[in-house]
Amino acid sequence: MDIILKTNLLFTAVDEEVREGFVAIRGNKIAKTGTLDEIEQYIEEDTKVYDLTGQVVAPGFVDNHVFFTGYMWQRLGFDASGADSEDEVIERITEAAAGMPAGAAVLGHGLKDGLEFASDRLNELFPERPVAVFADSREYCFMNRAAQERYGFSGDACWAEQCFRLFEEILRDKDYSREQYGAFQELLASKGITSIKEIGFDSYSGFTDVLKSLEDEGKLTHRINLVSQPVAGDADFEYGEKCRKMFDGEKLRFMGYNIMVDGDIESGDGDLLDGYKDRPGVCCGMDIDYAALEKTVLEADKRGFRCALHAEGDSAVRKSIDIFEKCREVNGARDARHALVDVELIDPADRKRLKELDISAIEYIQIMNCYGSYEEYWDTDILSEERAKNIWAYKSTLEDGARLCFGTDLPLDVPDIPLSMRCGVYRLFPGDDTPEGGYHREEALTPAQILTCWSKNGQAANFEECRLGTLEEGKLADIAVLDSDVFHCGLEELKKAEVSMTIFDGRIVYKKQ
Repeated sequence: MDIILKTNLLFTAVDEEVREGFVAIRGNKIAKTGTLDEIEQYIEEDTKVYDLTGQVVAPGFVDNHVFFTGYMWQRLGFDASGADSEDEVIERITEAAAGMPAGAAVLGHGLKDGLEFASDRLNELFPERPVAVFADSREYCFMNRAAQERYGFSGDACWAEQCFRLFEEILRDKDYSREQYGAFQELLASKGITSIKEIGFDSYSGFTDVLKSLEDEGKLTHRINLVSQPVAGDADFEYGEKCRKMFDGEKLRFMGYNIMVDGDIESGDGDLLDGYKDRPGVCCGMDIDYAALEKTVLEADKRGFRCALHAEGDSAVRKSIDIFEKCREVNGARDARHALVDVELIDPADRKRLKELDISAIEYIQIMNCYGSYEEYWDTDILSEERAKNIWAYKSTLEDGARLCFGTDLPLDVPDIPLSMRCGVYRLFPGDDTPEGGYHREEALTPAQILTCWSKNGQAANFEECRLGTLEEGKLADIAVLDSDVFHCGLEELKKAEVSMTIFDGRIVYKKQ
């Protein structure tokens, strides 16, 4: 054997038990899992044995909603953090511009949330050169007229889908993109992530060539399930057909399409069955063309692609499920494994339909971390107390037989499995551990269920259950190790827990120092 991991906390995800045992790796596969009393017969002269007593050995984790371009966006250009005034920001813009080729766009990130300025001085100082500095939350951008004309978005309407022209420009610099992806890989490996569903806008501005080169060079440290998100126009099925043929390896595959349905409930753009309590008669602040959406999904399904529909409100969720049901009626039943992403709010009747139609629910289990405190959350401001009980209905979703798995919408948050347990087991907002007793604790999951959703279920959502997702003989050796007993430790110890080792394709790609 090449590597043996021994522990008293082996979680194979075949079931929900944690036990003493070992995992033996030869090459890129799991050669044996067994009990400690038989381990000696598998230790050879050159075998590296890691005693991980007190640490959880589990299948590698899957983040099923990742946006690398957003990761780059979060780090774009110079760092504006620490600037407290328009004068200070303009000073940093001027310094950055001085060190760049004439005419090159001046881009920045990290502007303090809450700081917003008029663009008059910026237009005077830089009449032709694009300048755009994004707030830390990326909900506001201090930008000049030249940047608006070049990129087609405004300072107060700069969410990711609006910024696609900027992203196209960034991704065209393949050396820079490759460098950034290296740092991105290191981040994911440090969190135990060995597979992702990666979203690229439209044709990904050619960045798939970079990913392919990394695969060919053996430099990928996680498996990538690519999906295209239509932004600049309709779904490009010819592009999808090309990608399906080109990206069909063990580490890089093209799966289909990610399509936005509604927006945030908090902002009033979620599509709600019963409408908004604070805005009587309003069900959604957006005008959603469900007929066009249905047409696109039907065509994608007909061509054999998987679709992931990003739906937050319970009405958007229901209508998305209706569309997936229509696919079966029109195109015939097949193993499509379509998915719903986000699913902030779902009606109990629709949870049962997930199982019936084999739809995966990809939910943001760490979303509580984006609020800090329960006092900052919007639930009963917008919904009745009864409807609010259907928010983050994780336990009920599993009990209804659906395939529940997790994503972070990185860079919305960074995958952190112990943090997800604080949110999923204790149902506490991590900023201040509120509310007392947990938020709708009846929907809490067990640590074993959370690890299963991060591994086994996540791989099954991507058609990978035969190769990955559980620690079984013959499967690929993608493994994550947590440095604490997350099954039995208390909340305070859980706050300190981290990934201590990540193995991808049989080799160690991260080891905590």
